[in-house]
Amino acid sequence: MTKQQNPEDFGDLNKNTAPPEGEQENRDNEFQVELEKSREEARLFQDKYLRQAADLENYRRRSEREKSDLLKFAAENLVKDLVPVLDSFNQATGAGRDVVRDATVDATSLMEGVEMVRQQLLAALRKHGLEEVPAVGSKFDPNVHQAIQRIEDADCDAETVAQEFAKGYLLNGRLVRPAIVSVTVPSK
Repeated sequence: MTKQQNPEDFGDLNKNTAPPEGEQENRDNEFQVELEKSREEARLFQDKYLRQAADLENYRRRSEREKSDLLKFAAENLVKDLVPVLDSFNQATGAGRDVVRDATVDATSLMEGVEMVRQQLLAALRKHGLEEVPAVGSKFDPNVHQAIQRIEDADCDAETVAQEFAKGYLLNGRLVRPAIVSVTVPSK
């Protein structure tokens, strides 16, 4: 059997608990003020978000444009350094024509001029990080040498580069082209 509860057992729940009318209006006003503050704060956050999104988009576009310009003009300094070398080659080919046309010009001076142009070109390329791969007389390194010939030699202790057919080059430490070489190897 369950005990039937008396309404008096609930005490204050039976009484009208609504706040007095003036107090309710104050609460409503406070709620409206808080609601307006929250709306204004939301507008500020939305404005801040939109500005940040626009800044991010502008940054992305600027970065893309800078990257494009960098790729487009990356070789500009190299080209500026090579233009005088091109001028020197033009002068050398002019002198070469003179040698062919007029046998009185000394071919040795032409060769000296071409060698000077070669040195000028190498200096310009070195300025931009080009290095020659050491070859003849150095220990064979498959990372920087490409052997096209092996020569057995009883006097040889280790694989050594004997002859260079084409120079190898590194650009800022990265292999551009291996040196094409023949290698002396110990005979068996």
